[in-house]
Amino acid sequence: MLRAIPVLVLGFFLVLGSSVAATAQNVLGGRLDALPGTPENPLNVGIGIRIDQITGVDQKAENYGAVVVLRVEWTDPALAFDPEELGRDIRVFNPPDLANHAASIGSVLPAFVIHNQQSNKWIHESAASLRYDGRVLYVEKSSLTLQAPHFDFRKYPFDTQEFHFEVVSVFPSEYVTYHPLNEFSGLGDQLGEEEWILNNARLETSRVLGLSGKESDQVALVFEGNRHLTYYVIRVFLPMLVLISVGWALFFLDEYRRRIEIAGGNLLVFVAFNWAISADLPKLGYLTFLDFVLQCMFLMTGALIVFNVALRRLKVSGKEGAARTLDNYAIKWIYPLGYAAIVAYAVSAFLLVP
Repeated sequence: MLRAIPVLVLGFFLVLGSSVAATAQNVLGGRLDALPGTPENPLNVGIGIRIDQITGVDQKAENYGAVVVLRVEWTDPALAFDPEELGRDIRVFNPPDLANHAASIGSVLPAFVIHNQQSNKWIHESAASLRYDGRVLYVEKSSLTLQAPHFDFRKYPFDTQEFHFEVVSVFPSEYVTYHPLNEFSGLGDQLGEEEWILNNARLETSRVLGLSGKESDQVALVFEGNRHLTYYVIRVFLPMLVLISVGWALFFLDEYRRRIEIAGGNLLVFVAFNWAISADLPKLGYLTFLDFVLQCMFLMTGALIVFNVALRRLKVSGKEGAARTLDNYAIKWIYPLGYAAIVAYAVSAFLLVP
């Protein structure tokens, strides 16, 4: 069988044999000097992924931490044994012992990597069982940090983000294929995540460029997250509405100097808002919904200061009637309609796009 294996692929696994198991912390990667299947009869492996806890979501680093239960199932006739001789139908192994047992009889375990893993994987518990017919069940519970490159903050804070947990075979698809174990996959009932509402969990299968440089099978648990909007309504939008109302109330003051002073204070508040919100997000190359609204409010407040300075200049130069006329237009039309136009454009340009 080894003669049929391309020399380049086999050489790759010979060199990678020990390093993959170490860097990926993959207890099923004990032996990589051969292949578990053949192009005519690839080894079919079931993958189940269940996330029990979300330990944190770091928007700035675009990653998240999770406690995950991973289930791997396959059948290898080379691992079969005589149940009457052993006295039972199932043998239970510590995973490293299973790898050693498989290597001793010339079998190869279907090693895998977690494609979007960013940190060390700390395995809390793991076990493997071998049935007399060669059916293997491997289960591990571990915690790790995972990359979330699909984050898109354009609709922030009304955004829906996509989270992935991707398991990829070390071996090319012609030797190992994956199928999803949907009944053992999904999200736990108590994830411990307060900021996000997580739902719509599903398994997706695909083929990606693997470590061998060839296409490898991948099974990914994909789920979505929405923010608790009550927080943003109370902490962001309600204060913004108060500031806008204060800016509008300034037009009812007869003293233009007082208007300028209060509007200047509002301007500083908007600067603080901008810094506080940007601290939660990475340095993006595009505007978010909230960025756009805040910047427009900042410009409107700056324009309000300039407008009141101009009114005071008209009053000082003896054109108080013209100043009052412009003031009246600003109260009734310019200020409220200006903000209405800003919000309408922001909703259509950011929230209503696919």
